[in-house]
Amino acid sequence: MISHRTIMTNAAQAIAGSADVFNYCLENFGRGLAVHIGAYAQGVPDEKDSPFLWIIPVEENEAVNEDETFTVRMIVAGCVKGPDGEQYIENVIIPRTAAANGLTVNGGNKIVEDLRDMIIPIVRNAKAGARVRAIRRQENDIAHFPLEWAEFFVSYLEPESLT
Repeated sequence: MISHRTIMTNAAQAIAGSADVFNYCLENFGRGLAVHIGAYAQGVPDEKDSPFLWIIPVEENEAVNEDETFTVRMIVAGCVKGPDGEQYIENVIIPRTAAANGLTVNGGNKIVEDLRDMIIPIVRNAKAGARVRAIRRQENDIAHFPLEWAEFFVSYLEPESLT
């Protein structure tokens, strides 16, 4: 049986090796993605680490012999930068005026969520050492300027081998 740390590392290497992820991060955050697995020596990653993907295991099931799955939490975060290189938190789609309603969208969340959604198929298709059973996205629409984040959970299936 392959170790959980190895499965997480294999998935992380597939993400870190993606030119599409690098280019997206360079365009929207000003530098490539930092991928971290497990405990973070300097504490919880924050805006100085932007953009980052933090991969951590979810608590293990105590009934180890009864459950062939384990779950990994992946947190994608970053300080979004606009075309001018400045950090921003909203996009005014329609300005509110005395004669019309307005529409404002949190600008940072969509970009971070799009990065998360770019990473999900990489994880799904990575040869990590266990089969992906399910992926669940979790939305976070409350702004935490300057750092925005989105997360997803990957449930891996690792059935007992017959050999």
